[in-house]
Amino acid sequence: MKEKEPSPKVGLTPVVYDDFLKCFLKLEYNNPSGSHKDRETFYFINKFGWEKEYIVASSGNAGISLAYWMREKAVVLVPEVTPKKKIEAIKKFGAQVIVKGRYFYDSYKLASEIAQKRGFINISPGFVERWRGDVAISYELKELKPEYIFIPSADLALAYGIAYGFRETVNKDLIKKPPTVVACVLPNHPLVKLCEDKDIDNHYKQAFNSIYTHGKEGKNIEKGFQDFSFTKVESATELNSVLQLGKKYPRYDPAVLIAMFISRRFKGKKVVIVTGTKRQD
Repeated sequence: MKEKEPSPKVGLTPVVYDDFLKCFLKLEYNNPSGSHKDRETFYFINKFGWEKEYIVASSGNAGISLAYWMREKAVVLVPEVTPKKKIEAIKKFGAQVIVKGRYFYDSYKLASEIAQKRGFINISPGFVERWRGDVAISYELKELKPEYIFIPSADLALAYGIAYGFRETVNKDLIKKPPTVVACVLPNHPLVKLCEDKDIDNHYKQAFNSIYTHGKEGKNIEKGFQDFSFTKVESATELNSVLQLGKKYPRYDPAVLIAMFISRRFKGKKVVIVTGTKRQD
């Protein structure tokens, strides 16, 4: 017998216009756990079953989302760079937290080993198509007819899901052409590598921890995002200037600030995906 979905529901987040940025903000933090990751988590729990046990490698937000919905049926692996307040947020819902490795990919490898040994459903990026949970965002934006979408990105799953959704809406004749979908990444990301030493200062790793997840391998990145004709990957080296935006938007996760900062380079009808807010101590 299929269990009923619990409330509150996921998705259908609001869109507001921001006068300072001259663009629209899609408030994905308005999901129950406070993150866009609820769309992805909810998709897989509905697919595999509410009675199962789940594991995810996370920089924090995916782990918080899984813990929110599955409580003690969740195991979350996070790298050492993850702030303590995010780890505590995961624990408070009853999930088991394992801190492993300098980079996300260390947690990612261990999650695979534990899943195989203990029979957990592994919903880490790269093991499942997390982007499928994000496709609905494109349908929610189609009436707006944006020219650009800016997305805080690390593994590009969210960006891929939104791009895939817009391709679907074009194929279904719901819109004439897709917007340019821009994945906004850190300057040491494997797909851009703007830093000379291919790394960034530890201060920035902490500040942008929600999108500092790839490590050197980058094997969890949804590289198919670049195969769409209407997508691009953008970054910024002016990370101090990005963080200064936090004075105007103190609630938003710094990952959102980098998408906002990059959006100001472009002209036209724009949408920034606000993926989450700062976690409070």
